[in-house]
Amino acid sequence: MKNSGKESCLHNIADFISTFFAALILMIAALLIIANFVGIHLFNVESGSMTPAYPENSLVVVKETDPSNISEGDVITYVMNESGMVVTHRVVYVDEENRTFKTKGDANNVEDVMPVLWDNMVGKVLFGIPALGSVLSVITAEENRKIMICIIVCLLILSFGFDIFKKKKRTGSNIDEG
Repeated sequence: MKNSGKESCLHNIADFISTFFAALILMIAALLIIANFVGIHLFNVESGSMTPAYPENSLVVVKETDPSNISEGDVITYVMNESGMVVTHRVVYVDEENRTFKTKGDANNVEDVMPVLWDNMVGKVLFGIPALGSVLSVITAEENRKIMICIIVCLLILSFGFDIFKKKKRTGSNIDEG
């Protein structure tokens, strides 16, 4: 009898943990999808060029913004070249006539060589969270997508499995008592 009490407690704990993490992952996924629809994007800062404001592996939250609303001192994220490399740097000069920005990383000694075209701007950085960028990179990496889906599915199956096991155990114990 004591074993079944411990077993039941362990099953309840495992059920709670699997349900909690499955729900958490689903809520985060839903939030990311909704954020994307309203023009908010998340990026990992992959270099130390924006230290100390946004150290390497910081997660930056970027809001799509009309380039004409960007001022000197704003931090923007933009696509640097045709390879699709995304960069986050501070605007040091706005050239409205040529529709470009001059940018510079906070930790860099010189301004970036190439001006940023307004059309290449992704948005304005709202805030950053140190160390979370690397987590985002792992979770969203193309090569990890199947693994992440498997983890979510396994957590959901585990959670439902614990629920089914508890219901069967309750039903079985009611039959035994009757």
